[in-house]
Formats: sequence, C-alpha cells, structure tokens
Amino acid sequence: MINYQSDKRLKIIFAYTGTVLPRVLPYVFVMMLWSLALILFFEFTGLRFEMSSQAHSIVGVALGLLLVFRTNTSYDRYWEGRKQLGSLCIGARNLMNQANAVIPEEEKEYREQIGMLLAAYMGAMRDDLRDGITLKSMGKLTGQLHQRLNQHSNKLNGLLSMLNTELRLGVRKRWMHPSEFNPIVQSIADLQAATHALRRIRQTPLPFAYVNQLKVFMGIYFVTLPFVLIPQFGYMTLVIMAFFIYALVGIEEIGLEIEDPFGDDPNDLPIVPLTNGVIKDIQDVLER
Repeated sequence: MINYQSDKRLKIIFAYTGTVLPRVLPYVFVMMLWSLALILFFEFTGLRFEMSSQAHSIVGVALGLLLVFRTNTSYDRYWEGRKQLGSLCIGARNLMNQANAVIPEEEKEYREQIGMLLAAYMGAMRDDLRDGITLKSMGKLTGQLHQRLNQHSNKLNGLLSMLNTELRLGVRKRWMHPSEFNPIVQSIADLQAATHALRRIRQTPLPFAYVNQLKVFMGIYFVTLPFVLIPQFGYMTLVIMAFFIYALVGIEEIGLEIEDPFGDDPNDLPIVPLTNGVIKDIQDVLER
C-alpha cells in the first residue's frame, strides 16, 4: 500500500508508481494505431464511414454505468477485506492478552508454546491469502508441534484446534475457573470467523459472465469510436482516443487491481506489516 499526503496535489497528479498508467499505456498505443490506420485509409481511398454520435453517446453512458458498478463492487471487496483483516488482528491480540493473564509467568515453556502457535497462525493466514502456506509460514514451531499439526489437512483449523486444546490446560491446572475460559473460546471463534471471511473474499471472484460482457462491450465501443470522431476531428482523433482509453480502461484496471486486495500490488492491503506487527506483539508478551 502506498502512503501519500492528500494535500500534495501536484505530487499526486504527476505520480507514476502505484497508478494504472503502466497497464493502460498498451491499450492506448493499440487504439491509437487503429485510429491512425483508419484515418490514413479514409484519406487515401476517399471512402467515408460515419456513425451516429448520438447513438454512440448512449452506448457510452451505459458503459460508464457498468464501469462504475464494476469499480464499486471491487471496492466493496477491498473494504470488506480491510475490515476482516482488522478483526483478525484484534482477535489475535485479544487471545494473546487473555493467555497472558491466565498463564503464570513461571510457565515459560508453556507460554512460548502458546506464543508460537498464535504467531504461526498469523503467518499461515497471511501466506494463505497469497501463495499458500509453507513451512516458513509457521515461524518457530518446534518439531513436536509440527508433528501434531501435520495430522490436520487444514493447517489453519489445525492451529486453532491446537490453541484451543492447549489453552484448556489452564482450566485443568486451575489457573482459571471454567467460566473464565469462555472469553478465550470466543476469541478463537472470532479468529475463525475472520479467517473464513478473508478466504471467502480471496476465493470468490466476480462472475465470469459479467467480466466478459464488460470487456467485450468496451472492445466494441473503442473499435467503433474512431468512426464517430474521424469525420469531425481528423488527426485530433488520436488525442481524443488516448484520453478516452486512459479514462475508461483506467477505471476498469483500478477495479481489477483492488478486486483481490491481498496481493503485493502497490494498492493492495498492507497484510505483511499488519500481521508482522501482531506477531511481534505476541513474541514480546508471551515468548519473553
């Protein structure tokens, strides 16, 4: 994610990194070549083929509405992802503080074990939203904990199950009353809920038919637009086409980038700093 100052107007306007310009420029180049080819063809052949600007304007309004809906849908996924990521971090910190309040300070090995499990869960959740869970995701899990985790096909559920089992030891050892264990169960349930919400966003793309229809619609609109502009503007059509492509394709590219907010694009959510911050807090509180 790019941090910026909204009052630095010129710096934002002339920015390149983090914008959709690198992905839009190929479309601009291709459509300008198409427009130039039509201009030269009409000049050398003397032929003219003109489309109604009014009809094309109506199509443009419909295309604009589709693009707005597309971008709003993508931003809903982006904002929902940020809320659920915040819920995940809050749930992990709540569980950390509850465990810290229950487990005696002299139980250093046990505290480290709980800390390793919770930190491994945050690391595994982070990588599950990207390239998949690996051994590196698990952080400092010991061999015994790895063996127990390998019995679970779903590593995230396995880590939560192991946390639940280990923290119940506090009841058996009379570190807390059984009724005091309920907040811990609720914190684990909150982690589970946030995990499923994040995975739902990650694994549910927009319907293919909608995405296909929008791209085909845009393609037809841009291919036929020079037939409207050339009779009136001539070579200025190249500039006008570049502006239209930048504006409309840029809006679509924004929707494409934030549709999956868990990647490593410049405008994606800062998953690594957020999860690493939680992991550092866990290590400071439980493992030291």
